[in-house]
Amino acid sequence: MTQLALSTDLQVITAEINSYKQIAGQSVYEIGKRLKHVKENDLAHGQFGEWLDSIDFNHSTANKMMRAYEEFGNSESIPNLGTAKIFEMLSLPESIDRTEFIEQEHTVPSTGESKKVDEMTVKELREVKKSLKEAEKSAEEAEKRAKQAEAERTLAIQEHKQQQEKLLNQIAELNKKKGRSKEEEEQFGRLIKDNAELTASMRMLQQEMAERNLTMEKQLHDLRKLQEALNKTRGVMESSFGTALAHLAGIPDNKEAIETVTIFWRHITESLERNRKEFSQIIGIELEVLEGGTVSNRNARSPIIIDAETRE
Repeated sequence: MTQLALSTDLQVITAEINSYKQIAGQSVYEIGKRLKHVKENDLAHGQFGEWLDSIDFNHSTANKMMRAYEEFGNSESIPNLGTAKIFEMLSLPESIDRTEFIEQEHTVPSTGESKKVDEMTVKELREVKKSLKEAEKSAEEAEKRAKQAEAERTLAIQEHKQQQEKLLNQIAELNKKKGRSKEEEEQFGRLIKDNAELTASMRMLQQEMAERNLTMEKQLHDLRKLQEALNKTRGVMESSFGTALAHLAGIPDNKEAIETVTIFWRHITESLERNRKEFSQIIGIELEVLEGGTVSNRNARSPIIIDAETRE
């Protein structure tokens, strides 16, 4: 069998690979569409699994392809994605709109770069997906705490209402009574006062609920932005340092290069120290950079060690 010679031009090879990747993405969509059609219309007469075996088709892969068609079938960007990316996106959080996810740019935590899915590597896509899952988990935990606090206040309001109902009944009974005694008049006055205090207490609880909900929403927003900003800062720094090191390696003995690095390192150290102090002041923990790339604390309110090493 005669084999066609491959090009020696890297750009041509790259274009060919991208072309086949697009075909692969489209094939996942088309195969999934047809598998779903066979299964839903019982074209295999109740023997869908056996039919897959007869065409040497892995059951797990078949399920992934059908899910890919169901979740991404309306996206025009699906042909531009490879099979690995499509399958990777199947485990995105359910709250994420698949079409929007493909079409929008996302920040890659390790580099701080903004990329669309078709521009990412599979590894970068996993990073973004992990970041989304962590953000969703934080949101769920915050929402859980907010609901618990709201439930406690709702219960307190309900108990206040029950107590107020009893007071109002007592007030109504005394109000009907003619010729009340001095003790009854005093009791009537106390009941009126207690009722006013209960009403004021309920209003305060309701106001606290509303304010807490607003606070929780703001805190959640700030937490997400903090995580995003720190991840992006770290990614940009690591990427820029890598580029700088690559250029420095070519001129290690150059006096101007040495002076530039020396000045830069003094400035970056001063900047990091200034920011470290500001972070420490806000959180009430004296952050301290230690050997091994970890951050610890001195005189902390509670022990804390943050691992600063990059994890996959």
